[in-house]
Amino acid sequence: MTKRKSENYSVGYGKPPKARRFKPGQSGNPRGRPKKCLSLIELFARELRRKRTIVEDGQRLRIQTDEVLVKRVVDLAVKGNEKALRMTMKLTEQIREIESEKIENDRDPVSIEEARARFARLRATILADSTPATGIEDSFP
Repeated sequence: MTKRKSENYSVGYGKPPKARRFKPGQSGNPRGRPKKCLSLIELFARELRRKRTIVEDGQRLRIQTDEVLVKRVVDLAVKGNEKALRMTMKLTEQIREIESEKIENDRDPVSIEEARARFARLRATILADSTPATGIEDSFP
């Protein structure tokens, strides 16, 4: 095998020929890494975070989709829609319980056993509320 006289460079592992090297500014992966496929939950969460334009009291507001949904349900409840009213009252009750627990937790430290018991009670109420017998499934118009 004859050596190239014009180069003091041997071709081998990790040493490509000069003609096949990447040019300056050229990437070895021009298309880049493919974007990851989002799950249904991630797609739903992204859509809820998306901002939308609404008109409220003659003013244009740009707010997140989840806030628009809350405003819509509360408006329906105020107008007399029974399903929306039941759902709003149930959520209001749960929010007040959570806020009162936060206030109680701020006052005095709680033992681990008490915290576990509170968590178990909260979990039981959430699971009981999510069953079809409570009407939450049918509560959104």
